[in-house]
Amino acid sequence: MQNTVQTTPATFTSQTPAAPDRTITYPLKAGGSFTTTCPKFCDDDHTDDVVGGLTTPGDLLHQGEAVSLDFATQGAEQSILVARISQWPLSQEDGKPYIELVPEGRTGVGLILTNRIELDEEIRRVRAHLSALIELGDQFAEAQADDHERHVQADDTAWSTLSRTDLQSMPIAYLLKAFGVTVVETEDIGRKAVAALYGKPGAMELRIKPEMSQYMREDQARRLLIDRFDAKSGRALRSQADEALRQARGGQA
Repeated sequence: MQNTVQTTPATFTSQTPAAPDRTITYPLKAGGSFTTTCPKFCDDDHTDDVVGGLTTPGDLLHQGEAVSLDFATQGAEQSILVARISQWPLSQEDGKPYIELVPEGRTGVGLILTNRIELDEEIRRVRAHLSALIELGDQFAEAQADDHERHVQADDTAWSTLSRTDLQSMPIAYLLKAFGVTVVETEDIGRKAVAALYGKPGAMELRIKPEMSQYMREDQARRLLIDRFDAKSGRALRSQADEALRQARGGQA
């Protein structure tokens, strides 16, 4: 007997439910009123328009929710790349929706993007900027490693002044040098792991599987150095707690 599979037409739903139609009546300052429905993108409640009235129907502005990149600098909130869909639906010039992109929020000066192609061009510019920031981050990590190396008292103790943040962010090549790590490719890791770190700073051995990719090697090396830092910090905290308890008991005796 032939197997059969019943199928039903595919259905698609938007990630966010459609907003209900909002039909609003707007009073005109000179008298009278007009009624119109907000487009789906509009999230303005138009309270000011209804309370104060509009001079002409052409003054009606629909605006969507703004997207922006926000910063808190010295207690002040700042925004860049503020963008939102806007529309003057009853304008005598152009009543179509558009996007206003304000590069620097405080200026209020924006670009008017009238179609998706223009928006995509600005998106490409932002992505190029992000790529440049990533490259700058790599240069920054190298600069911090160079500065650390210039200020260490002795090569064999360079590792002792590295913080957990340093271990998370500095180039792995410098960290291996600072800790005196020799990388050994071997199938015999000595533990049930793809990589393991042995020895003490100044004479450490990182054992890794030969087939491991360069990305995985760097990731494992960084993780193992951070694990060692955390374990050492935990032991120091326990020692401090034990000493405090010992002194407290001695004081009571």
